[in-house]
Amino acid sequence: MNMTGMDDALEYLRSEISKKERRVVLDFEDYLKLVSEDPERVLRNIFQLFYDMVKHYVGEGEDDSPCDPESIGFIKYDCSRLLSISDNPFFADRLFANRFIRQIESLRRGFQQNRIYAYEGPSGCGKSTFLNNLLKTFVEYTNTRNGRIYEVLWEIDTSFFSKSAGEDQKLVIPCPSHDYPILMIPKENRRDFLRRLFPDKTEINSKIFKNKEYEWVLTGEVCTVCKSIFEACLDKLGSADKVFKMLKARAYNFDRRLGEGISIYNPGDRAAWVASDGKPLGEIFTNEPLQEKLNKLFGVSRVKYVYSSLARTNNGIHVLMDVKGHNEERLLELHNVISEGVHKVDDVEEQVNSLFFALMNPEDKEVITDNQMESFQGRIQYNKIPYVLESDTEVDIYRSIFGAQVVGRFLPRVLENFARVIISSRMNKVCKPLKEWIPDIEKYKKYCDEDGLILRMSIYAGIIPNWLSEEDRKKFTAPIRRALIAEGEVEGREGFSGRDSVSLFSEFFSRYSTRTNLINMENIEDFFKHRIGRDQRDEYIPKKFLGSLVGSYEYAVLNEMKESLYSYNKDQISRDVLNYLYAVNYELGAKIKCPFTGEEIEVSILFFKLMASRICGRDMSNEETLRFAYEVQKKYAVAIAKERDHLTGSDLYKELQGAYVKNLKEKVLHPFIKNPNFREAIKSFNTPEFKTFDTRLKEYVVVMLNNLVKKFGYTQQGAKEICLYVIEKGLVEKFS
Repeated sequence: MNMTGMDDALEYLRSEISKKERRVVLDFEDYLKLVSEDPERVLRNIFQLFYDMVKHYVGEGEDDSPCDPESIGFIKYDCSRLLSISDNPFFADRLFANRFIRQIESLRRGFQQNRIYAYEGPSGCGKSTFLNNLLKTFVEYTNTRNGRIYEVLWEIDTSFFSKSAGEDQKLVIPCPSHDYPILMIPKENRRDFLRRLFPDKTEINSKIFKNKEYEWVLTGEVCTVCKSIFEACLDKLGSADKVFKMLKARAYNFDRRLGEGISIYNPGDRAAWVASDGKPLGEIFTNEPLQEKLNKLFGVSRVKYVYSSLARTNNGIHVLMDVKGHNEERLLELHNVISEGVHKVDDVEEQVNSLFFALMNPEDKEVITDNQMESFQGRIQYNKIPYVLESDTEVDIYRSIFGAQVVGRFLPRVLENFARVIISSRMNKVCKPLKEWIPDIEKYKKYCDEDGLILRMSIYAGIIPNWLSEEDRKKFTAPIRRALIAEGEVEGREGFSGRDSVSLFSEFFSRYSTRTNLINMENIEDFFKHRIGRDQRDEYIPKKFLGSLVGSYEYAVLNEMKESLYSYNKDQISRDVLNYLYAVNYELGAKIKCPFTGEEIEVSILFFKLMASRICGRDMSNEETLRFAYEVQKKYAVAIAKERDHLTGSDLYKELQGAYVKNLKEKVLHPFIKNPNFREAIKSFNTPEFKTFDTRLKEYVVVMLNNLVKKFGYTQQGAKEICLYVIEKGLVEKFS
């Protein structure tokens, strides 16, 4: 490298490094000024800080139906900025996101100390990924102004104590327990001090003096090292002002790799032991050169600079990654620490206020029961990390691992249906709340499986399917919703694991993605029926689920095709309905003029039969036709009394118009489906051969394919393929 290039590279490096914010060190007075200006940001303990971090990246979430009186607050949270920031992202489904946020909200309310937060889940559910990403985001947040908190740092001017020490010599002593500078105010003076610090801020005064989340500000104790330094300096100097001038506030630097603020222990990590006089003292640390200087300034053992490994994560995060191996011992040692909030270090009591996390497999609970520590169970707050139970989240995992381009190789909703097959293996077939809500799930066989798994997957994703009847929607009350969501809380422990799912998808995609056609439901059916082991299929996939999933998909795509082909004249339908509503008030043979449309009508049995068949979707006998007209006439009398000038706004008009449109759509494919030219025209679309077909037929095909693209997200290739799928599978006849 020539000198010009090297100089340029070094200059770039100097410039970039200089842009990085230095670790802030403040005089105590400047720190107090910050406290007075922005107390809710500066006066945060680790629990409040962690809560703020999560809410900063997740936000308040979105309630899909805020006006629904039966809403249970099952919120849609976007956790991507919090948990999907690394090359190995974690994707939280709605069930887990709601559990996690509820747990985090308890931190803000002050119910945080004397607990360990255990994330329990089966192997392959992503526990380690979840926690690693959560901690990475936490560290990033604490490096911003919004996430900055402060710890005690001493800069002792030794010239105050010894003339021989020389002028302006400073002894820098970091607080080994990362204690908050506000706790250096003597406890007995702290309340009055804060009242004076916030003389005009009644709101923050009220929070600090009344809210449990700020209780630590009034009751917290500074570590024994800092307390000893403060008292020794005060004894020597006799001036609190001089002592506070040596007290600094430094930005708390959380560094996982150095074990400062965040310590993570894996099962294979052995404990570090320090021996003294041949006796093991446990994980005790000191700084001998610093201790010698302290002894010289204040006298031997007046200030003992000794601390444990727990001090390094005091006011920080302490993590056990899987409770096995050496982590079994660590968990048991934490019993007294978590219970009492103190830890004995040699003959010194060490305050411990950390956020404790542990990852557990279901069998790890035996560590507690085997050691007869049932009382410890009350100190552990469990949160489950099961396998994903939401199809969109499962698809996000595939997209993350295999690239966003995989989506383009599938027809719409087919990829989600692959995920639904995987998820079906993780769910309980029997669901009592669902049975209480919808005793006869069979009535929805066009949309759902016999166990209601497809419906429950939708509910777990916060979606109430539009194919449910109005009656069942009304029955979907808050107690039923809570019971169904609670059912989801105990699922996801068995079936295809996260690793199994990724492996199966990799095999599936490799097999079918190289074909000319887009991946369709036939491919999914073929794969799960014939390309995986029979034992695996029979054990994990509910017996009739795959057939029901294919059936619900086919019914949906048939209706998409009908919706896309159907191009109706809204004005004509409106006139037909208004003419019929007026005509039912007259005897057969009458010739009338409808005041709503201005059209002349002959009231005949043929007219009534035509309209009844369009509204009801079936042919009727003369007797049925007249009975139907009579029922409509009774409803019309009520409607016209209320809405004489606005009949089109009445419930009766909307009911008849909606039924008319629905039944026209239902039969829209009938004139085409047996016409071989219809199929050939679709196949030939966008080729020179397409020009050879009848003009009217071409117009229908163009409208249908374009609507499939615009309304339902198909590509042009996908639109052609799904139409051919509907025709070749005989779906019109199947669902007639």
